[in-house]
Amino acid sequence: MAIWDKLFQKGDSKDKEAKMLWERAQKYFEGKLFNRALKDLSDAITLQPKYLQEAMDLMQAFMMQGNDEQALSVGLAMLKMDPQNFELMNKLGNALRKLGSFSKAKRLYTMALKINPRYTEAKYNLAACSFGIATADGELIRQTKQVEAYNQPRRYEFMGERAGFFPVPNQALETDKDNHPEDSDDGEEKSEEDHAQMSELMAGELKNDVAATQGAWEAIFNLGLFYDLTNMGELALQNMQKTHEMVPDAPEPANNLAVIIWKHKKDLEKAESLFLKNLTTNKFDRTTVLNLAVLYKEQGKAFQTLKFYVYLGDLLNKSMGDFDTEQVQGHARDLFERRKYMEAIPFYANLAKELGEDYWYEKLATMYYNQKKEELYIKTLRELLNVNPHHADASQKIGVAAQQYEEEAREKMDKGSRRQAIQLFEKAVKIEETPERWVELAQLYEAEGEEILAGNALKKWKVLSGQQEATEEHESEAGEALT
Repeated sequence: MAIWDKLFQKGDSKDKEAKMLWERAQKYFEGKLFNRALKDLSDAITLQPKYLQEAMDLMQAFMMQGNDEQALSVGLAMLKMDPQNFELMNKLGNALRKLGSFSKAKRLYTMALKINPRYTEAKYNLAACSFGIATADGELIRQTKQVEAYNQPRRYEFMGERAGFFPVPNQALETDKDNHPEDSDDGEEKSEEDHAQMSELMAGELKNDVAATQGAWEAIFNLGLFYDLTNMGELALQNMQKTHEMVPDAPEPANNLAVIIWKHKKDLEKAESLFLKNLTTNKFDRTTVLNLAVLYKEQGKAFQTLKFYVYLGDLLNKSMGDFDTEQVQGHARDLFERRKYMEAIPFYANLAKELGEDYWYEKLATMYYNQKKEELYIKTLRELLNVNPHHADASQKIGVAAQQYEEEAREKMDKGSRRQAIQLFEKAVKIEETPERWVELAQLYEAEGEEILAGNALKKWKVLSGQQEATEEHESEAGEALT
């Protein structure tokens, strides 16, 4: 054979091997056998560099399909071969956030910014990690930019029957409209004496409220807010401090007390501490989030400012731009009643998370069930049980879903379709594990010659039946394909 023929034959052989490795890697990725997939992918790219671009396309395809776990594993393999690719780091960070791995995503965004400090998307995405926000890139920047125009502290307004008692100058984003609550309705300027007399009368009314309600905290709150708005700092501080002591977990007095300390006492450090403590107790309080953003902006703390504007943008995006969720609650209920489930689901999912009430989880589960989204249906029922462990209906529905798969599996077994029976039992144990189901699976795996899977199933059976403690050593790559 001529030397040229030998060279071409060798080249063809290398291409064939690279193609075989690439195709096998794809199958492993789809089956979530990531260790095997990564080895084959790396070997394929070493033999034939063109597969690096193929791998990038595969990662994008997985992302488009919502297969973030597969996309992530492809991307990590590519990053090992291209460790300065900051755009890839950003994409992998986004995939990690979708999977709930915010600390790992944070590390990737930080690495990307070390390589390119001007990379805006990574900067916003890094800020989003602090509050577990999955929205990424352009959409995250858009919703943040919408709220960055807020640059004044916001107060909670008068409560109870005194709602609207005195204008609270909370900033609106309607920049084309000028709101001047201090202007009189009749267009005539009031003298300082007139203002003082009016203020005295209004303060008297609010003091009467305190007496009539035997010092209810809402009445004292209203009096403190009035003194705040009329620049009587000491009286404002006394009354709001008293209110906060009466209801330390209520967001309204805590927020307004921090604003008073900030604006009347100029104690930014103490105000910050109060805002942060309030946010720990009331983590979805949009008013406090805004005030922290404005406070950090005033202090020149750029990244802290960005973090809280990012969080505010995300929260307001979920409540139709309103600082209160009452409007969105009514809108969500209306959509549900009209069976507009696709539109209603994001609102219900967020309200369930923020309010933690059975109603929102129950209706969310109903919508997922009607749309045949089983994984989300079961996930929502489990979240409902976390909120209310005694919710019998949620527990019963999870059991029914698992039992249906078990019954279908037994039917397939009776017909000799072991492979289909295995798939159905796997779905059953994913929803609800029982020792009996794992024993059935172990037997089916053994009959199919799947020794590793059979061994893992028996270990699961031993743990659930109390015969063996669960340890991390029992997990394997094949077992992860099930769990």
